[in-house]
Amino acid sequence: MNDVIGSKLISVSSSTADFNATDEDSWLFEEFSREDAVNVLQSQPDGTFLVRPSGTIKGDLVLCVKEGLKVSHYIINVTQELPQSVYKIGDKTFSSMKELLTFYKQRLLDTSPLVRIYPKSRVRTKYRFDGKDDEDLPFKKGQILMIIKKVEPLWWLARNSSGDKGMIPANYVEYIR
Repeated sequence: MNDVIGSKLISVSSSTADFNATDEDSWLFEEFSREDAVNVLQSQPDGTFLVRPSGTIKGDLVLCVKEGLKVSHYIINVTQELPQSVYKIGDKTFSSMKELLTFYKQRLLDTSPLVRIYPKSRVRTKYRFDGKDDEDLPFKKGQILMIIKKVEPLWWLARNSSGDKGMIPANYVEYIR
């Protein structure tokens, strides 16, 4: 990574850079490795990105972006400066990930700005599920849910279209494209 990250302001239309930087569930891939990021981003358009935990520095994050023929990995140093965390990438410091991602919608990292988030898996519910515990996410048959994290093999954390989150039984859903 070099010191000129984000120094060049570019003109990006709102239809080009279309993502919600405040929606951490959509861009944070907690279970992804460097290899996973390369595998999923390699076939994507330039500017497609995701954020994953650093495999080498506990607590830090990595911004993975498809840029040209490669997938670039930018380390984000996360430090606690009470009352909040501080996010540093290259020589730039931000008070939130929203601020960092929004900044790079309009500026080049190396060869590309952030354009779109790599989409998380979506599932369609096969049955009705009323939920048994407070942490469960009740749903009706036929609903579309976003998988946030596979907490256990048979229980996943998901979010519905209203933004409600909770645990769902994996055997009650099927992947959709």
